[in-house]
Amino acid sequence: MASLSSYLFSTLSKVGSIGGSGIPDFHYTIGDKIEAFAGKGIWDVHHSTRTNDAKQEATVFVLAKARGSSYTAVAQNTLKRMRTLRHPGILRYLEGAETAEAVYIATEPVTPLTQALDVDKSDELKQWGLYKIAETMRFINEDCKLIHANLSAASVFVTKAGEWKLGGLELVDSPTPATATGGSSSQQQQAYRYYTGVIPGYSARMAPELEGQKWDVVEKAKPGAVDGWYLACLVHEVYNGGLRSASQLQSQGQIPATLWALCQRLLMPDLRRRMSPSEFLQTASRQGGFLDSEFIKASIFLENIAVKEENEKAAFFSGLDALIPGFPQAFSKFKILPELLKLMEFGGGDAKVLSGIIQIGKGLDEQEYNDLVTPAIVQLFSSNDRALRFSLLEYMDSFIQAIPSAVVSKRVFPNFVTGFLDTAPAIREATVKASLAIAPKLGQKTLNSDLVKQLVRLVADPEPGIRTNALICIGKLCTAKEGVLGLDGDGVSESSHRYVICPALLQAFRDPFPPVRSASLAVSTACASKWEAPEIARRVIPCLSPLLIDGEKPVRTAALKCLNAMVSRVEAYSQTLPDTMAKKVVAPANASATVPAGQASGSAQAEAAASMAASDTWGGWAVSSLSSTFSGALSLASSSLPIGQQQPQMQQPLSTPIAAEVSGSEKSKVFASATLSKPAAAAASGTSGSGWEFNDDAWGNDDPVGKGWDDNDDEDGWNPHVLSTESSTPAAIAATAATTTSSSYTLSAGPKSGGMTMSSTQQRPLLQPTAAPAGSSMPAAFKASLKLAGSTANNTRKPATGEPGSTTTTTTTTTPRRKGLGAMKLGGGGASKNTPPSNLDDFF
Repeated sequence: MASLSSYLFSTLSKVGSIGGSGIPDFHYTIGDKIEAFAGKGIWDVHHSTRTNDAKQEATVFVLAKARGSSYTAVAQNTLKRMRTLRHPGILRYLEGAETAEAVYIATEPVTPLTQALDVDKSDELKQWGLYKIAETMRFINEDCKLIHANLSAASVFVTKAGEWKLGGLELVDSPTPATATGGSSSQQQQAYRYYTGVIPGYSARMAPELEGQKWDVVEKAKPGAVDGWYLACLVHEVYNGGLRSASQLQSQGQIPATLWALCQRLLMPDLRRRMSPSEFLQTASRQGGFLDSEFIKASIFLENIAVKEENEKAAFFSGLDALIPGFPQAFSKFKILPELLKLMEFGGGDAKVLSGIIQIGKGLDEQEYNDLVTPAIVQLFSSNDRALRFSLLEYMDSFIQAIPSAVVSKRVFPNFVTGFLDTAPAIREATVKASLAIAPKLGQKTLNSDLVKQLVRLVADPEPGIRTNALICIGKLCTAKEGVLGLDGDGVSESSHRYVICPALLQAFRDPFPPVRSASLAVSTACASKWEAPEIARRVIPCLSPLLIDGEKPVRTAALKCLNAMVSRVEAYSQTLPDTMAKKVVAPANASATVPAGQASGSAQAEAAASMAASDTWGGWAVSSLSSTFSGALSLASSSLPIGQQQPQMQQPLSTPIAAEVSGSEKSKVFASATLSKPAAAAASGTSGSGWEFNDDAWGNDDPVGKGWDDNDDEDGWNPHVLSTESSTPAAIAATAATTTSSSYTLSAGPKSGGMTMSSTQQRPLLQPTAAPAGSSMPAAFKASLKLAGSTANNTRKPATGEPGSTTTTTTTTTPRRKGLGAMKLGGGGASKNTPPSNLDDFF
């Protein structure tokens, strides 16, 4: 015995050493031996892989011819039957070879049933396994007219899916012996007659007719009657363990009652009354029978789904989700899942099929998911079937998290983004909803450059529901924090929000569909912190204001909430600004020094700002600001005339009528005091004034001394159209004339030479609204309401030379006549320190 063992070991060593390369026409590498099967059959079972593809697994059965001719004969019979018998229930043959040393058979990767039962003792798998074995035996007995004669736990193997596959074809043969050419019986071809002795443990389960060598009874028996006995032996081994003697078959043990009744009929000694595997399958599948279960029905339906009607498929898949949790995990993973994926790939599935795939996928680890589910789902995204794409989008959040980000970005997203452009509204809407699920798998660039822009484009979609959902999706993406959606990096960038999203929100404020307006307001409120405060003040609030009186109450409520959020944002920003943006310019000590006009205007603005800040009440700073603003406005207008063509300013206004006579010596002083001089602002700027000041009540030096004024003189107003071309610039000419009340002054010669008196009442011009000069800094409300009126004058006067008492130099500038207080002088950035208060101050 020791010498035989050493011989077998050396032979097997040679077999293992030559592997897949030394065996002719055999392309599998023999791996480790499965020790659990040792002694259970005549074969040595090894794990194996294909020579040129290590990922393709297989199982290799090896029998050394050195064991004897009988072993070689049954091994050769097995190889022949494996090549010719093909059935889903028979162990799938891959490749076989025979050499002078051994016989090799490569099959699909399987595990011996004796080993599988120790790992998974699921009743569902046992039921399904017995169903498959009985169905396979019916194929062998009735369709092939053969007898198996070796059905036992050692001849059944289990796949990764938990399905039982029939092997052990060593004794398979026809019940009718073949006849040779010469007419003699060739009984040696019936293996079950002569080679039962080589099968380990066969005597304990041998059928009575074979044990009694009743070959004529076997030949006349109904198909499958012999194998019915061996099916009962298999049931006993499955539920009660190994079979050591035939007497154990009479004990029920752990066999279920519904199954035990059938076993009794399978063990009938009389072949005519014994139940065949086909009859067993038919009886056990009846209502209330052993094989009547939802698990078996679902498994049978999946195997035959290709020939099922559409209504049958719909009914099956509607209840599949409820059945999957009760199925064995291995069976769901390797049997149901491939069938569902195959169904989806060829366009026969819908959302319910995809739901079943996703539910099974939840029980897989990451590696299994990537190997089984991910390739199929990625391929499904490239399908043009709208129903399939809609199902993928609907269940996106259930499976996308298990797919690697690199695969999503490169293979899923390019097909996913086409849904935004689909002509079917249902696809576009489903794509929008699925964007939240796929966003965490996208990179920063893809998120901002592709996804956000596609969503913003749908804000203008023809379908109002799609516009609403697009806005909601944008809002969730913009407000998503790390850990909520798990966006890569910082999520939506600041530039995308400012230049892409904000314009879309402002556009949505004017959408005719109320839910769109409400959604845009809600998104704007949630994203208030992302808006720039200047943009809020200039763009958002003006667009937001009409929605406060919207016809829909939800819109008004959302608008008010949004406005409060925006105002709070602007208020916080305003606290960071300085009190004034103007730069205060300190005037030089010498009033005659030259100061640029821009600095003089800035000084006035700074003083106005300081006055506003120092005031306790709104009235105080309003008046102070008003005076400064008027002064600044007039100064701005006065600078528009060219140098040399500007109106001289009168320093001393005539505030009361002249009642006393003036002597000849004093007359010179009077007119000398009225000599033209530059105002402070004009002197500072190096130019003369171009108009009349508000406080310019003094008479000009253009009237000849010694001549009296008549009524017509004072009635003549300032007509800008009679000015010479040198002084008729737009900034220097006052606007329209106004009516006056009260009579004019009358001047007459006094009793003394050179004297004159003034009588009648003082003339006061009325104020009428008029347009403000261009470029003025005067507030618009006051610009429109303040202007001094006067009558037009069609003639101009020049001072007479050589008249007595004339001490002023004759000027070549033609000056328009004025009346009363005189026309307004649009000049100077502010009144000089020596200028008396004007009548405008008295007015306020």
